[in-house]
Amino acid sequence: MSPIADPPVAEPDAAVAVLRARLAAAGVAPSVLVTDADILEPHLRDWRGWHRGEGLALARPRSVPDVQAILSACHDLGLPVVPQGGNSSMCGASVPASGRPPAVVLSLSALDRIRHVDAPGWNLVAEAGCTLGAVQAAARAAGRHFGLDLGARDTARIGGLVSTNAGGMGVLRYGAMRDQVLGLEVVLADGTLWNGLRALRKDNSGFDLKQLFIGTEGTHGVVTAACLRLHPPETSAASLLLALPDLAAANRVAEIALRRGGRALSALELVPGLGLALAAQVLGGPLPMPENHAWNVLLHLAGEEPVEGLAEAIASAALEGGAAVDGVLAQSGAQEARLWALRDAFSEAHRLLGLSFRFDLAVPVGRITELAEALMPPVLRLAPGARFFVFGHLGDGNLHVSIAQPEGADAASFAALRPAIESLVHEMVWRMGGTISAEHGIGQLHREEIALQKPAEELALMRAVKGMLDPKGILNPGQLLPD
Repeated sequence: MSPIADPPVAEPDAAVAVLRARLAAAGVAPSVLVTDADILEPHLRDWRGWHRGEGLALARPRSVPDVQAILSACHDLGLPVVPQGGNSSMCGASVPASGRPPAVVLSLSALDRIRHVDAPGWNLVAEAGCTLGAVQAAARAAGRHFGLDLGARDTARIGGLVSTNAGGMGVLRYGAMRDQVLGLEVVLADGTLWNGLRALRKDNSGFDLKQLFIGTEGTHGVVTAACLRLHPPETSAASLLLALPDLAAANRVAEIALRRGGRALSALELVPGLGLALAAQVLGGPLPMPENHAWNVLLHLAGEEPVEGLAEAIASAALEGGAAVDGVLAQSGAQEARLWALRDAFSEAHRLLGLSFRFDLAVPVGRITELAEALMPPVLRLAPGARFFVFGHLGDGNLHVSIAQPEGADAASFAALRPAIESLVHEMVWRMGGTISAEHGIGQLHREEIALQKPAEELALMRAVKGMLDPKGILNPGQLLPD
């Protein structure tokens, strides 16, 4: 099978002029297409500052027909298109890939309506530009709960969450984004609209086509709306932070929490003392406990029935059995919000560490602490004094590992160790039956490593699907699939 070719290179000014004419003929307002460099620049660089590509123009459609017209014209002209939501991608998937021809950045931010909420049907339809926070608020207003949650809830948008199959802190109870999606509305590469906004819980009438667009990072089509599953409201909640005697004790706390918490347990987080200290610097204010222990577990329980007793039972069992040495059970909404604000601040806290290499790893459930302990000695042999910022989701096997430069070390010297450290980490994860991308996606950051993780037959199937849906290769070129 021949590889998918990059879109042909066109002279930028001429390409934009033809594109403008095509859009005008389709009735798209002139203001939808922007070429001002100052406006375009923020859309070309990812929020971490790791990736920057070249932009031909910024398209800001106001409706689904606008999206159709833009993709139809770009398809005919052979112009690359990069779909973009909140531009909070962790792997550079939401900006043009570096070293590629200039692309049209397609911002879905103006498609931000909650089209309808069907409380009796336990679903709502949200456009791609809706933030996660807006969807959560719409669900609450209808006496329902939306299961996905993550720290970037006020910037991450539904289209991006679908296209990356986002995870977050509620996966243990509700599943990842894939599990929240009942149906999708998608514009294909040539401008064709597929309306798959079905609210069915059971539909065994053929291929589940929506799965072609979930987790494929905008390389198969542009999600314009999603029908999302809703859940019973969380009218009772409790949060508990337990300090551990050592890292291995996290497994014992997880066992206690999973057994006693049952369906009420919605989050089970491994939290390092380093992360709490850094987050407290970012946010200001005190640490949760007088002594900041090296390892902690943060739990959240919620449901329609009271859960405080479950939290107390988990705390008692962990403390009495020696799995925990101290703990804090939030006594108010403010205290609970503070605990989770500290956890949410972990991404921002990285900036205090200087240069760091960050990994989004997953291993089979129960092997998180094994992975963390196994990684540290060989990394320290390569980079003596390196600092480890390790946290993650104990309930689903997802471990976030950041390896930061030693205090006072030269960043350039540490940067030179990146290939060796990445190779070591990835090989260890693969040996444990894991993956190098648990919830952040592949983007342009990991597209070459994925060739080492997946067998050739699997990559060939992925390329075949991509070639069928986007034969000209205009959608997000340089992302997800390796050359």
